[in-house]
Amino acid sequence: MEPADRPASDQALPSPTAAALPVALPRFKISFRLSLLAVSLITVIVTAAAVHLPWIWISRTNVVEMAVQLNTEIIGGIGREIDQLFRTAEATQDSVQEVFQTGTVILEDRKRRDQFMFSVLRANPHFSWVSLGMPNGDFFGAQRRDERTFRIAESLWDDKAKMATRKEDYYVADEHKVYFTQSKTKTNDYYSVTRQWYQRAVTNPGTHIWTDVYIFANSGKPGINTAVTFERDGQLTGVVSIAIELERISRYLRQLHIAENGVAFIIDRAGRMIAFKDPNEVARIGEGDSGGALKDISESHYPALRIAREAVEDNRFTWSEVTETRQLQYRWGANGERYFVTLAPAGQLDWVIGTVIPEADFLTGVEQNQKRLAFIVLGVIAFVMALSMVVARWLFIAPLGRMIDQTHLIERFELDAVQPVPSRVRELDSLATALQQMSLGLSAFRKYIATDLVRGLLDRGVEAKLGGERRTLTVLFMDLANFTTMTERLGHRILPFLARYLGEMSGIIMARRGTIDKFIGDAVMAFWGAPTWNQDHAADACRSALACKAAMEAIRAELKRDGRPDLFVRIGVNTGRVVVGNIGSEERLDYTVIGDPVNLASRLEGMNKEYGTQIIIGHNTYEEAKYDIVARRLDAVTVKGREEPVFIYELLEMADPVKEIVRPDWVLAYEAGLDAFNGREWTRALEHFRRAIDLRGADAPSEAMIRRCEAALPRAIREGDLAA
Repeated sequence: MEPADRPASDQALPSPTAAALPVALPRFKISFRLSLLAVSLITVIVTAAAVHLPWIWISRTNVVEMAVQLNTEIIGGIGREIDQLFRTAEATQDSVQEVFQTGTVILEDRKRRDQFMFSVLRANPHFSWVSLGMPNGDFFGAQRRDERTFRIAESLWDDKAKMATRKEDYYVADEHKVYFTQSKTKTNDYYSVTRQWYQRAVTNPGTHIWTDVYIFANSGKPGINTAVTFERDGQLTGVVSIAIELERISRYLRQLHIAENGVAFIIDRAGRMIAFKDPNEVARIGEGDSGGALKDISESHYPALRIAREAVEDNRFTWSEVTETRQLQYRWGANGERYFVTLAPAGQLDWVIGTVIPEADFLTGVEQNQKRLAFIVLGVIAFVMALSMVVARWLFIAPLGRMIDQTHLIERFELDAVQPVPSRVRELDSLATALQQMSLGLSAFRKYIATDLVRGLLDRGVEAKLGGERRTLTVLFMDLANFTTMTERLGHRILPFLARYLGEMSGIIMARRGTIDKFIGDAVMAFWGAPTWNQDHAADACRSALACKAAMEAIRAELKRDGRPDLFVRIGVNTGRVVVGNIGSEERLDYTVIGDPVNLASRLEGMNKEYGTQIIIGHNTYEEAKYDIVARRLDAVTVKGREEPVFIYELLEMADPVKEIVRPDWVLAYEAGLDAFNGREWTRALEHFRRAIDLRGADAPSEAMIRRCEAALPRAIREGDLAA
């Protein structure tokens, strides 16, 4: 409360107190400001001289030396890695050249040719392609698509049609075996004779050539080729080529540990990115018919690359002038943090290797020096503290301690216990008087506000804020059927089972990027896509639902052996636009979701009982995940609050990621019956539903629909419906 706002009686209190002070205390007073300044100045000067002067000298020397040494080692390691990669490619290329040139493997023997190139590719994990280009435009090759999938390509050029017939065989490999997955045949205009690697190799016969970095036609990723010709009987037979995607070099840089926050990059002398831990900073994806291109370092907003670029510009040279190792220091950012930038030629092609490491990372390397200084600092501080305490205790510490006790009383609103604390220091005496007046002011103030309320506000600290955002998420509700019966039989002994059930279901959901919202008895509510965004939220929710169902099957088997009631899960999954965030009251908040899609997910869970199913998903979920799941259209139902019917689906299984989705015949029969039912063709619908049961053996939804058809059939006949 400001003095001008206080009552007149309160404002008049300091005058008599101030008048009495000269009588109670000695006339002479020592300035608190001067006393504290003198003690603080002695402490700061001695401590700063003991700590900072030797520390600055030692730390600066150590940091620079470590930066030079570490950067040199990193640059050398990257250079050796690139050199080894290039040498391995050329050596492998020599082996392939010799095999085909000597006839060890006949080009026309497709099986042996493909097996040989495939084995070469698998033996060299850094290679993306091992291929042959023929003078007539034919092309044969083996490609590594990722760590497990491969492709064998045979492209035969038709000179009349100016098109190539391309056959591709796809394989998946693990540590032990290789599995064939599928074959594809298509036509394109790929003519190997016009490729850069082929033309350079033919121009320089018998010599290993390296192409410029370019965007690969098949993968759309930037890469580089090495190629060499091979001959038979003095005639050009073909060109052996090995391709390396730059992303593989970027992966090596990503795995490279450079201090705590350092990064490395590779760039050509024109300023174009060659490799970086984030491949998106290397190449620009093409749009329309454009094939993409390498990014210039000036396009990047990545902090480390900006620092490197600005350091080069600040030192007034260009990338093409990096012919030897250069060590740069550059200050960057709002606080002017220092960074060490090292640039060196890669030794291959016209590439430059660069590293950017914050100075802060090297400070962890001077811990040994800190230990050496600790003994000096502690000794000086101990001496200064002893001297300061002797002088300051009498003047400052004792009265300040008593004042602190008084402030604690004020903090606890024990205002009646506050007493004046006289001091020989003028400023401390004024402070004691102010504390006394504060307690008197608060004593009057508490007549207007409850003391308990003020204490509660102080204890609570920062308030939690209500709020949320609209986002498209997938929500799951799961409940146990027959759980009430089991609870009545077991009583409190149900708790261990419930803990196991909820633990397993929670683990499955969280392992698939789900967020547990709440438990309501045996029911579980979860959602996907928040707080961390997940574009596959619908597929992950379906995957979790199937996993929960499978886990419950194992639990059911145990319950059956123990003679307990049969339990199974009912799950509803729905996707839609909801509000997610901190929702609740000022006293309690939950991170949860609300909205109509949430209510529909809960209703879908309950609909399982009507159809005899275990997992029902909404139409939006099906549309989001239909390429990842196998499901059947179950029905179109009218939901409270909606005029239009809502399509619902039974989730059957996850789709094979490498095969086309093929739905079982019984699903097709059921959906045909559903279409007939919706068209009021009762007899035809019955035939389809009964066929679905015959094909599957037993199908609860078909049985439910049969009962609905049989109930509708007599009524339709009575009403004269010809479709019946």
